[in-house]
Amino acid sequence: MYELGDKVRIKHNSVIGTIVDITDIAGKLLFTVESDTIGLSEGYGGEWKLFDCGEEDIVAYNIKTA
Repeated sequence: MYELGDKVRIKHNSVIGTIVDITDIAGKLLFTVESDTIGLSEGYGGEWKLFDCGEEDIVAYNIKTA
């Protein structure tokens, strides 16, 4: 289970970011991940792009094992 502030990698695009919101919609968790890289072309929001992901779309990211 992921928590706010956890560092994750989005599987389909390899974006590294931080979980900034967790929402439960009809029993399914939706994680909003804020990119660690400024100015990406994909995602939504301002300079630090946001991505909405299901739990199956993300994996824990550890700098020591990256």
